[in-house]
Amino acid sequence: MLYLSEIQSPKENEMLRFILFFSLLLNFQLTAQSLQKKSVQLPDYLTQEEIAYIKQKRVIIASNEYDYEPMDFNVNGVPVGYSIDLLNILATQVGLKVQYKTQIWSELLESLYNGQIDLMHTIYKTKKREESLSFSSSYLTGRNHFVQRKNDFKLTNLKDLSGKKVGVTKGWLEVEIISKNPNITKVYFSGLKEKLEALSVGKIDAIMNDGFIANYTIIKNGFMNLKVGKFVLERSNSSLDDYYFATLKSQAILISILNKAYMNTDINLLNKLQHKWFGNMLEKGESLFNLAELEYLSDVRSINACILANVIPLSHIENGKPQGIVADILFELQKIMDVPFSFIEVNHYSNTRQLIQDKKCNIIPIMEYEKKSLSDNLTSPYLDMSYVAVGKSDKKFFSDLSELKNITISVVQGTLKSEEIKNKYPSVETVTVQNTEEGLALVNSKKVYMHLDLYPVAKYYISKYEDEEFKIIGRLEQTLKLSMATQKENRVLASVIEKSLNQISKTKIDTIVKKWTEIEVRKVVNYKLLYQIIAGALVLIVLGVWRYRLLKNTNREIKLINKELQASQGKLLRQKEEFEAVFKESKDGIAIISRTFQFIDCNMAYEKMLGFSKAKLLETNFLDTVISMDKEEIKRVIKEIEPHKSIDLFEKVCLGKNQKRVSTNMTFTLMPDKNKVLLAVKDLTSLKLLESQSKLASMGEMIGNIAHQWRQPLSIITTSATGLSLKAEMQEHVENQEIIHFSNEVVQQCQYLSRTIDDFKEFIKDDMKSVPTSVKESLQSALSLTKASMKSNYIEVVETLEEDLIIAGNKNELGQAFINILNNAKDQLKEIAQSKQKRYIFVSSKKLDKETIELRIMDNGGGVNAEVINRIFEPYFTTKHQSVGTGLGLSLSDKIIRQRYKGLIQVYNETFEYEGKEYVGACFVIRLYAHKTV
Repeated sequence: MLYLSEIQSPKENEMLRFILFFSLLLNFQLTAQSLQKKSVQLPDYLTQEEIAYIKQKRVIIASNEYDYEPMDFNVNGVPVGYSIDLLNILATQVGLKVQYKTQIWSELLESLYNGQIDLMHTIYKTKKREESLSFSSSYLTGRNHFVQRKNDFKLTNLKDLSGKKVGVTKGWLEVEIISKNPNITKVYFSGLKEKLEALSVGKIDAIMNDGFIANYTIIKNGFMNLKVGKFVLERSNSSLDDYYFATLKSQAILISILNKAYMNTDINLLNKLQHKWFGNMLEKGESLFNLAELEYLSDVRSINACILANVIPLSHIENGKPQGIVADILFELQKIMDVPFSFIEVNHYSNTRQLIQDKKCNIIPIMEYEKKSLSDNLTSPYLDMSYVAVGKSDKKFFSDLSELKNITISVVQGTLKSEEIKNKYPSVETVTVQNTEEGLALVNSKKVYMHLDLYPVAKYYISKYEDEEFKIIGRLEQTLKLSMATQKENRVLASVIEKSLNQISKTKIDTIVKKWTEIEVRKVVNYKLLYQIIAGALVLIVLGVWRYRLLKNTNREIKLINKELQASQGKLLRQKEEFEAVFKESKDGIAIISRTFQFIDCNMAYEKMLGFSKAKLLETNFLDTVISMDKEEIKRVIKEIEPHKSIDLFEKVCLGKNQKRVSTNMTFTLMPDKNKVLLAVKDLTSLKLLESQSKLASMGEMIGNIAHQWRQPLSIITTSATGLSLKAEMQEHVENQEIIHFSNEVVQQCQYLSRTIDDFKEFIKDDMKSVPTSVKESLQSALSLTKASMKSNYIEVVETLEEDLIIAGNKNELGQAFINILNNAKDQLKEIAQSKQKRYIFVSSKKLDKETIELRIMDNGGGVNAEVINRIFEPYFTTKHQSVGTGLGLSLSDKIIRQRYKGLIQVYNETFEYEGKEYVGACFVIRLYAHKTV
């Protein structure tokens, strides 16, 4: 390879270097200009003034809330949400960058008014705000709903909240709406999640919020006892449900820029964004209806439906109530739409047109689909019925009306048109009648050959007049398709009816039709006729005339029966498979034993629990797997199980492989054949181990408390003894009164030491028999055992134990649960410097009713971290150092209260005032019930 210097002279080499340097410099300048030109390329739809604003501003400061999910919230310092994503998209399109300032809502609003932020999003527009703010076009429309606890009081409007507590947030428009009813108590919270938490535990009765956001937050945080309810009809203005961007009026140009960017954003991009944040939630249970339809259903008081009074079994009025196929379908619509129907009786079909035009009726439920009119809307057909011919039993069956010559038939006025029949079948004469009964009377008197009517109507009347020996002798190709009609201008109602009808399955409609055509048949079974038919069939079989038709009908019936049988067998098979899956896969032990205690079957969990194989168990008597002291009781229970069906024996000890003792909870259930018993066994070994570990931990702490409590009495005894000894050595005269005083002091302190030993002995007793137990005494005993420890840590315990409840249980076990909670509060308070604030634990009791007591144990230790508060009852979970906490105490308390006493225990962070100071702490709420025994 040759170098440049080897082929060029020095002068030429210097010139070449200059040319290369100049080329590189020129290329760099052109590239920089190109990049600069590209970086300032802004959309054509912006004005020069808006472009100048963007170049000068470059970065805008926008709002960000902590927890307004899914619209606007913050995760680990990063702003996220629908509004955040939308603003970032719009800002990128116009060359702006966005910095976010995260605060609570009221502080953000104040920052906007003070000019500390440029832009507020996820904000409602009101007349008061419009005085100082400029608003964008609406970028999302929501709807405010009431949110309340499931199965709570009925809530449809503000009047229903009179005398109730409603959670609100300062600066939100809900404050303005709630203020319309002075009888409502407003309780302020910082955000939606805090309001939902308070609502879940009963501190407030309801809140108001956008339905999308409330539903999202409820599902995300697992508030399973809450529901999104009715719309809030009392809105402060028509724009309450729209979300906007807002700036100070001095920055109105920014609103103009964002409006243009939004209008020029690809609609597909906006749809993807909405699906990202709202799509999955909508698929999991949002309304069948759109916003306009939901608003219509919320505003309408009732829907008027015209009901024909005499078209049995389609529709008729009986005792003032609508009856029949159509009426039952309307009742189904009423359930789906959740709106009451008012029924207007109409005597003739021709009158319904005028009633709907006069707006006296909202719905005509019986309208022929082919007869569409410009004056009304028609739904898709919901019933498709055949026309059949009814004649006397001696008439032959025909396949087509053209087979019959020179006959007269009857039809009900307003159904089949006589002219159409005459044109299609010239040899058939028609007679118009007012109703089916009149037509059948003509058939019976032989004035007409047959009567044409709809299949359900014909079947009903054949059953009603079975003595007259009517039967179906033919079927027409023509069918009648029934639709529902609404007023032409009321398209919203038409859409609601159409959607609601589509929700009613064909199976459901077939069931309704069957109800009104076949039940009546069973009510009027005529055995005389049945015998005559059988006899006639036998004669026909012998003669061979009707053999083919009989075989055909019989085969069809057999197919139907086989189909039903297969369906029943399939259902039984599925139920058997479901039972076997539960039996095999259950985590608890399940076994089937005979009433003579022989094993018949068992699942894998039962085998694993005892350590025996299934084959071994099947050769074993059940009584050989329980301890001797329980055998007689189990024999008695199995003997007496029949009247009770199911008996829960609670805790019993089973004997496993190698005589391994397994603590269990047993339940015996008598099976349907009454010869076998289903045994369900829950292994309590881990719970017993957990109880033992926690008990040992508590005993260790109690010993420390006793050592602390003994210091002062031992000091007094030592001082008294030393004083007397010193006087004796110095040969001082000791008065008898002084000796008595010293002796009494020593005796009193020894008695105190003895009481502490007795308390400790009572605490460590392993006797868990269920006896009538005072909840108040159990709690006071726990407070007594922890008193010294509390005092040594400068903790003041404030007791308000005014009410008591006697329950079936064990004082020591219940006290154990209380001590664990008190020790947890003590450990939390020890982390707070005494110089910073006083340390308090508040203990109170309150009877909610005759059989329910609620206990509250609350501290002022700052509360539990929101990220772990839902895990504090998990075994071995602790936020303390391993040398301080085992993670067993609260888990054991939870198991004792929930499993042993069938009670309720929960924890939440409480903000409260005491002696003029505001504190935050963890509040444990415990509910115990007198009727739920251990």
